[in-house]
Amino acid sequence: MYERLEPSHENVLGFEVGGTVSEDSFRELLAEVRPAIDQYQAVRLLIRIRDWPTTENPTLGERLRLAREHFPGIERYALVGDARAIGSLTSVADAFVDMDLRFFELDQEDSAWAWVNASGVLDEDPG
Repeated sequence: MYERLEPSHENVLGFEVGGTVSEDSFRELLAEVRPAIDQYQAVRLLIRIRDWPTTENPTLGERLRLAREHFPGIERYALVGDARAIGSLTSVADAFVDMDLRFFELDQEDSAWAWVNASGVLDEDPG
């Protein structure tokens, strides 16, 4: 399951992902991103993760690799989730992505939105 979040706009898109996300659903989510990449050449994503982890979902590494392969135009990628999810994600992320990826806890979502919307790279690491 995924749902588009507000305040998504132009080249900054947010989605909440929860429960079991089928391969088809994930491809539908990526299809929502493609028009923004085509129009703006680079997008920034915020993904809020709910109900993590679930063994029915493909691994984060597979998701990030698929996103990177299909969308080299992802400029920033903010993942928002609980501390347990962030701890497990941190260890695998660097092996799969070459984009600017940051992790934020659920109570830091406002900071995550600020980061994906910022015009420059923020010096302060949220983690």
